[in-house]
Amino acid sequence: MAGRGLTYEQAGVSIKRGDNLSRYAFRQGLETFNEFCELIQGLPFFRAEFPAIEQPVLKAESDGVGSKPKYCFASGRHHTIGIDLVAMSVNDLVRYNAAPLFFLDHIAHQATDAVLEEVIGGIRIGCDEANAPLLGGEIEQVPVPTGEYEISGGAVGIADKGKVISGETITEGDIVFGIASNGLHCNGYSLVREVFPPEETVNNPNLLYNILKPTRIYVRPVLAVNQRFEIHGWAHITGGGIVGKLGKIIPEGLVARLDTTKWTIHNIFMLVREAGNISDKEMRRTFNMGLGMIGVAPKEVASWVVDFLVQHGETAYLIGEVVRSRKRERVTFF
Repeated sequence: MAGRGLTYEQAGVSIKRGDNLSRYAFRQGLETFNEFCELIQGLPFFRAEFPAIEQPVLKAESDGVGSKPKYCFASGRHHTIGIDLVAMSVNDLVRYNAAPLFFLDHIAHQATDAVLEEVIGGIRIGCDEANAPLLGGEIEQVPVPTGEYEISGGAVGIADKGKVISGETITEGDIVFGIASNGLHCNGYSLVREVFPPEETVNNPNLLYNILKPTRIYVRPVLAVNQRFEIHGWAHITGGGIVGKLGKIIPEGLVARLDTTKWTIHNIFMLVREAGNISDKEMRRTFNMGLGMIGVAPKEVASWVVDFLVQHGETAYLIGEVVRSRKRERVTFF
């Protein structure tokens, strides 16, 4: 049908606005470039030199932020969700002993420029904390509900093939240790929303603060530990909780026995459990329960690892041991 003059902007997409937002994101990305990045003829290109790596291999992770943004939409607070987005990918990378090379984001939205700038600002903060340059991504207007957005991202990292940590070397007698989380991080929000609906939570500032706390980024402490100590395995505690994530790296015939009195469980988990009448079993397979990263190390170095982490500002604990077991469970609690 010929020409009624309908434009892309009339259909809901402004090319000019998209270009402006892309330029804003590009400027933010430049601020995250590290010593392995350079700017060539006005465009971002990546260069990396890692003389200490003998057999370089690439690792890649991608993820989103689940339904946590529902609380952002209800409260109008969007400045931390970008940190969550970066954390979900880079924390998965470092469990292999892979240092992040760069991060890419994708934002699909029907939100204002001010909201998107908050989101991008959070991504920049996350990239700075992870030493992962924000190399680029995509911002597009799509038919999501007005005022909302969907975000996802991915990170690429580099590791020495001979020093990749996979959990395969975990053995009987190893000690399990954990690094504290910030709270809920970015998982279990479908359940949290059943207990504390976003529209009601905005009237409780303290609860909202704890629900919106961003995911801890563990890149620097985990890589520092890996450089100094023999580590047999790492688990980033996200969806599936401690049982799901730690259980995946424990070899067959072994079980990680964890003492729940050895670490601090945040009040937010107590509130969710009590308000929702949720069993301990369900909590442990849904949430991180106060531990964002869990590691497994030989008995002779585990205490040194925890001491090192504490000396460098982390809250860390010795939480259990790896023992022989004929049962199907890979993680048990006492």
